[in-house]
Amino acid sequence: MHLPADLLDVRAIAFDVDGTLAGADHMVSERTLRALAALDAAGIEPIVVTGRIVDAAVEILTAAGIDGYVIASNGAVAVDTRRAEPLHTAVMAAEDVEALVAFALAADVDPLVFTATDMVVGEASLAYDYLVTVHPESVTRKVPVRELPRDGVTKAMLFGTTERLDSLDGAVRAAFPRAVRSMDNVFELGPAGADKWVALAAILRRLGIDPRQVAGLGDGENDLSWLSQVGWPVAMDNAREPVKAVARLHIGHHGDDAAAAFVEALLAARAEAARVEAARAEAARAEAARTARDVPGHVREARSAR
Repeated sequence: MHLPADLLDVRAIAFDVDGTLAGADHMVSERTLRALAALDAAGIEPIVVTGRIVDAAVEILTAAGIDGYVIASNGAVAVDTRRAEPLHTAVMAAEDVEALVAFALAADVDPLVFTATDMVVGEASLAYDYLVTVHPESVTRKVPVRELPRDGVTKAMLFGTTERLDSLDGAVRAAFPRAVRSMDNVFELGPAGADKWVALAAILRRLGIDPRQVAGLGDGENDLSWLSQVGWPVAMDNAREPVKAVARLHIGHHGDDAAAAFVEALLAARAEAARVEAARAEAARAEAARTARDVPGHVREARSAR
């Protein structure tokens, strides 16, 4: 993979998870975990930026054996894994959750709600098995749909087939202007004023990193708010078209560990650039030494006497 020279100087890389870091099975591979650890060891800050709940997001860094920053629930929750308390948590207005649940029931799609600690679905939800498979270590609860939480919700979703959500696309966007289609089978709605960019910008300020020194990898509409703000937005091959439109670089498919391949290529290119620079510096020192030896003795003595 050939990478532009100015990309090699990034100080942080932010990664979406589903459709980006995670493979087609929604799991983060051992290769990708090694890549995250190598990035951290090279002094480049890896930042997880995801719609998953915070425990599931933190688990990625834990599995990689590193600490760092995690943005969960599309920016509603942000944590530094070295601290016990979240950096911030935002929740949806109860009436927004109520409106989305009512819309879902009327449209015959599944409503899902996330809190800071668990995922809650209706008793007959088709999403239950999916969530348990993707997030085996997280808490997924089934409740009667009328008992879905309205308070303390960090994210609410509409879950359905691609075809059904295609048919509802315009209606969803009209009813919920903040809603984003993160995947073909999911619309997501978060708290007003909270998104991935708001949380990422706050973390970058803490780190003292200019957004222009950041690369970001993503695939869904919920990544647009922050990809459009960083210096190097990178789109996966499986990304939705609006994401590809803002990207400066397109890479492979998430099912092929393309995020890991990108990191590996970046670190290899940085190592090669460092090797070339070291060789250039050594050649310059050698040339200076040869030049000094070639200067006649009386000239050297005269220069020393000045």
